[in-house]
Amino acid sequence: MTSLELVERIRSGRDVRAAQEELYVLVRGALLGRLGRKIPPQLRSRVEPEDVLHAAFLKAMTHLEGFRALNEHSFVAWVHSIAKNLLADALDRRSVAMAHFAGTEEKGPRASRVPEEREGAGTLLGRREWIESLLARLAPREAEVIRLRQLEGREYGEIAAAWKSTPGAVQRFYSRAWRKFCELAQASEP
Repeated sequence: MTSLELVERIRSGRDVRAAQEELYVLVRGALLGRLGRKIPPQLRSRVEPEDVLHAAFLKAMTHLEGFRALNEHSFVAWVHSIAKNLLADALDRRSVAMAHFAGTEEKGPRASRVPEEREGAGTLLGRREWIESLLARLAPREAEVIRLRQLEGREYGEIAAAWKSTPGAVQRFYSRAWRKFCELAQASEP
């Protein structure tokens, strides 16, 4: 069953619980991975994508009467936008940036470990989306080499082996792609 059919079943009051469960499974399959990639690595221990998705889905169910579909993907897109807003709110809380007590070797009471002058996690999320929007404007292969080199930290030799090329050729290609990316970034920076 499609998301719109399930939404209509819920609105009509027919077998609501089963329809909600089926709709959640559908939304979870479409969005959980995407939400997981939006969470900065240093915050994954504190912010679970499943929790964010669940809260967004519940919020959508609460306000279902206001939902208006434009196409088949409208409901999933609506839940995704709610989840992104919830995620940004969660990441902007100062407590998210606190250091864990476990893993420190200090003994006894400690002062607050919340960094004072630090870039907010919500800003990191916004920057990540900005970077992804710039990468989307490049050719797929150019975006791939930048992701591999800059985001995953791969060496030219590793990329060359995967691409069946030479490290020198990959390095030159990366250099051109990086220059193009930097020009796009400069042109679109606020």
